[in-house]
Amino acid sequence: MKKYLPVILALMCLNSVMEAQTLQTAYFSDDFTYSYRLNPAFHPSYSFVGLPVAGAVSGSYKGDFSLRDLYYKSGGESVTFMNESVSASDFLGNFRKGMNKFSTESYTNLLAVGFRAGGLYNIVDVNVRNYTSGKLPYDLARFLKEGASGEGSYDLSGLKAHTTSFFELGITSSWKATRKLTVGMRFKGVIGFVNSYIDMDKWTISASGNKWSVSSEGVVAAAYDGLSIAGTPSYQDPSVELIDFRHTKVGKPKGLMNGYGVGADVGILYDDSSWQISASVSDIGCVFWFHNLYGHAPSGSKTYTASYTPHHHSGETIDNEFSDMGALLGDAMPFIMEDENQSLGLLPLTARFGVKYLYLSDLSFGGLATFRYNDICPFWEARGSVNYRPVKQVELVGSLGLGSLGICAGLFANAHLGFVNVFAGTDNLVGTSGSAFIPSTKGSPNFVAGLNIAW
Repeated sequence: MKKYLPVILALMCLNSVMEAQTLQTAYFSDDFTYSYRLNPAFHPSYSFVGLPVAGAVSGSYKGDFSLRDLYYKSGGESVTFMNESVSASDFLGNFRKGMNKFSTESYTNLLAVGFRAGGLYNIVDVNVRNYTSGKLPYDLARFLKEGASGEGSYDLSGLKAHTTSFFELGITSSWKATRKLTVGMRFKGVIGFVNSYIDMDKWTISASGNKWSVSSEGVVAAAYDGLSIAGTPSYQDPSVELIDFRHTKVGKPKGLMNGYGVGADVGILYDDSSWQISASVSDIGCVFWFHNLYGHAPSGSKTYTASYTPHHHSGETIDNEFSDMGALLGDAMPFIMEDENQSLGLLPLTARFGVKYLYLSDLSFGGLATFRYNDICPFWEARGSVNYRPVKQVELVGSLGLGSLGICAGLFANAHLGFVNVFAGTDNLVGTSGSAFIPSTKGSPNFVAGLNIAW
């Protein structure tokens, strides 16, 4: 693991490959157990207990490139793009010439309980959340593929990547403010587990043989107490200590708290029998982080002798290829080590507005507008849906939409059978998955599935 850290900090998408925000297609479902995540004014018609992990499992990925573009088959074995059997033209053809954006999130329910009390519908839940976003310049892909040759010039300016993992304890209540208006609020306490980011305003590399000239301005940070951070004297000034990424080790965490924070969701639902109008804002809040790794890129241009030595390609393994990648980035990322740093990070705020029309008792139509904000990879989407009940216990929802990443189509099914409620769905039917469930197209699928005890 000791050479993986530069990859984790610079690519981030290898740290958390699945996104799992609550399914947009399920927004207009009447029986979706976890509808309160979309709008805290929503709740199922029954009380429930969400089983640990099995209560709700979901995953997806959004981006300008596919995660499958990083892995290939060669001689019947899986290899990374670093392998010599993968041509530069094949690999680089998967990326845009400008900035390549991506966004991922996972949302795993550890426990949830929903019940009525005191005229309110109340929900208490515990979750683990991870989210990652980034902007990767085309030259980063080119450098990772071609930089081992020791020749060429690369402009990696504008590189940004951010990953966060935390535990969330939520308390949700919804109530009838009037006969037609329902109001919901959800308050969340956050215990931060991991936070890391790299933000490069400027980063250019010129290589000739083992002589490298690097000009950079930016910062790198990580809040994770399982890091064993190594330092090395600067090649220009031995009194200055640089972060030695290649010898910094990633180990088991010593504790679970590297930050803390609070958050809130608010929502309303106006229900006039045939028409429903709803709106919500989720993840209003922030997390305060304690970074045990922090460094800034020294200003000005630096020229030095690179120590990167790749493995021989005969008998190459994925482990060696990742090690090579880490060593290559380690040479190209000179950061001056600083004392511990604290920072305040915002949660990824999401706003939704929906309209639903009940056409028949078992058939309805809806429209949903969604906007998700973060400073790296904002996302918007407009989606229409059809909700149909073939029988009272089963609900089916289909959706079609257009967003910042193109056309999307989804399906969702929910069945309430006795004391069991099960559901499954996807927001994107376009795309397939390769080995190890790695998305293989830019229209990568997502999914949600779960089983809960209901009464």
